[in-house]
Amino acid sequence: MVNRSEAGTLWIYCGKSGNRRSALERLELPEIRDLRLAKPNDCVMIVGESEGAAVGSMNPVVSSVSPWLMNAAASRVASLPREELERRLRREGLPARFGAGKRDGTPISVSVWGRAAIEMRRVFPNAKKFNDVKYKRNLWDKSEITSEHAIWKPAEKLSVRALYMLGLDYGQVDLLLTEGGKLSITGVSPFLKEAREEVIPTLHEVIRGFSAVWAEETSNGVRAKLGADPEFVLLSPEGRVVPATRYFTPEGDTGADSVRIRGEKRWPLVELRPRPTLYPESLTSDVRRLLQVAAERTIGSSLTWKAGALPVPGLPLGGHVHLSGVALTNERLRALDNALALPLRLLEPREAARRRPRYGFLGDARSQSHGGFEYRTPPSWLVSPRLALGAFALAKVAAEHSRELASDRPLDEERYRDAFYQGDRTLLLVAMERVRQVLARTNGYLAYREPIDFLFDSIERGRSWDESSDIRLKWRIPIL
Repeated sequence: MVNRSEAGTLWIYCGKSGNRRSALERLELPEIRDLRLAKPNDCVMIVGESEGAAVGSMNPVVSSVSPWLMNAAASRVASLPREELERRLRREGLPARFGAGKRDGTPISVSVWGRAAIEMRRVFPNAKKFNDVKYKRNLWDKSEITSEHAIWKPAEKLSVRALYMLGLDYGQVDLLLTEGGKLSITGVSPFLKEAREEVIPTLHEVIRGFSAVWAEETSNGVRAKLGADPEFVLLSPEGRVVPATRYFTPEGDTGADSVRIRGEKRWPLVELRPRPTLYPESLTSDVRRLLQVAAERTIGSSLTWKAGALPVPGLPLGGHVHLSGVALTNERLRALDNALALPLRLLEPREAARRRPRYGFLGDARSQSHGGFEYRTPPSWLVSPRLALGAFALAKVAAEHSRELASDRPLDEERYRDAFYQGDRTLLLVAMERVRQVLARTNGYLAYREPIDFLFDSIERGRSWDESSDIRLKWRIPIL
């Protein structure tokens, strides 16, 4: 748990010009004129296109906590050629077509702050035609897309993810909706200049909510409650996947889960839903209990249980970790990517990389109705109890110490993100050592040193988990 300290303040930094032009600058937020005056627990929204030098002087790789400078990468991203932007987005599995013409579909502009879309609207061509159809003026002016519209959620998800992947915390994303209903990214801007006046109240409300959470977390610290819903598959003696619904119902703490294969809903997955807890050891113990429940329901059957990232071709498995008591912020998500996803990447077998970038991409998270969120990047760590315990310990430390971990996050750098997706083990080992050093300076590491060191020591010895084995052997579940 982070120690109690002075509550952080959310500031806006408009640069030396002081010109208030964008939607953020029109909010009348507390303004800081000199970034060097920001305190370690403060959060500063950087606004403007020419503040790279000021941000650079504030944001070196350091060994202590420093303010969160939101959108510090804005100037760098804005200077990138569109070919490079497109390459980075495609690397992460995002559909990017920067050269797509407006005649190919409906252009949509999405304004994003943090993890939410605050405005979405159609952007009609100047000719006031779409698909060669002329629009009447009153219909033409109805450009707003409301949050109830079917396209809102997928467009929001795509836009939030695009900005996050580029190291941004807010901005505008241009999308193209084809007549077939598919979305692609046609442009990204790290600025909110085009947001309309009507969006200001919504933006103010979102930022006010974040400011309150930020002050609360930085003053009182956080305690992350952990949960999970790991998956495994059942295989017949012939090596075929056996439907989980043969032994389990979709409901309950040991149940079946579905996937869509070529449009058809099937139930090949067994999913465990342990009780949430503050403690990694307790969560691991409850996972073992549920595995024993699964063993009782399948007793007498000749099955093999498999977990991992891709134990069966074409059927990727998830080891999603649930977190509550901590806010879903980009800073926390980046801490999880570096402290949890990166070590697991080095422990997985080589063949597991084939599931990316569709599954297991960095920054995969989903808000939950109970107020927490689900971190979805990890594969199914059910292959062994020590891997499960280490994953829980790293998730807890990353969630509770994301402020401290922000001092050195290798995956913020392009070469390490490339290495993550390409599987460049040499570079990833360098990144892992940096992560290990910054983790070791946290109180959380001291509390969970043994399970965390087990994972890092295994990486150094060049080990990876075995997805071909029956997971019951490692968990000491009798095979009857």
